[in-house]
Amino acid sequence: MKFMCLPGAYGSADVSLAPLVNELTSDGSASFRFIDAPCEAVPPEGFEDFFGKPPYYRFIEPDEKETQDTDVLSRIRDFPECDTAEDTMRELMKEGVASSVLSTNRAIQYLFDIMDKEGPFEGIIGYSEGATVAATLLLAEQKRSEETGREPMIKCAIFFAGWPPLDPSTYAMVLSDESDLMINIHTCHIIGSLDPYVAGSMALYNTCEPDTAYIFDHGKGHTLPREKSVIKELGDVIRNMMADASA
Repeated sequence: MKFMCLPGAYGSADVSLAPLVNELTSDGSASFRFIDAPCEAVPPEGFEDFFGKPPYYRFIEPDEKETQDTDVLSRIRDFPECDTAEDTMRELMKEGVASSVLSTNRAIQYLFDIMDKEGPFEGIIGYSEGATVAATLLLAEQKRSEETGREPMIKCAIFFAGWPPLDPSTYAMVLSDESDLMINIHTCHIIGSLDPYVAGSMALYNTCEPDTAYIFDHGKGHTLPREKSVIKELGDVIRNMMADASA
């Protein structure tokens, strides 16, 4: 199965996903196309050393770049805690967040172009911001299918952390207690129970068809699992999902 791989903001997919890639290529289960985000970026103040040396990239950026305060990624230092995952995301986004319609549109078209030129891709992997973009792409594929009859290409998705998708029609964040939109393919959600942003991961999980959504908790923070035993177990979970998606 051929996967598109989308990194988190400021990161690189081929580096961060290396342990899982090695596991899934060891027996020929999957192949991968690593995709760099198209927008040049600057990490939030205080996070520069976390992401290594520049250049940095991201998929989604504010339409207006006047101040960093309107960039939702600048708020990760003060991530809210509410009763539900959806309430947490509403609190995060409630005021002063800049629109990102232009870059969201560009990101989806950028990925559609890669799919047309290099596909077919049966799967997609996203980490952090890349998971949000991957989920948004899946909804855009569903919308395009409804409007044109074009068969969606992607059969399954793997989300490492991440936040809920954006509605490809309104560009609002999709929350399961507000919207009927749902990702209808097989999905695997890799979360860390100690991740300070785990509410975002659960809000993303809640936007997916529950009968075909797998969840895997590696028990750590906003990181990708690297321990050999954990990667082996995760690889088996993903292989099972791939088999179900291909049935």
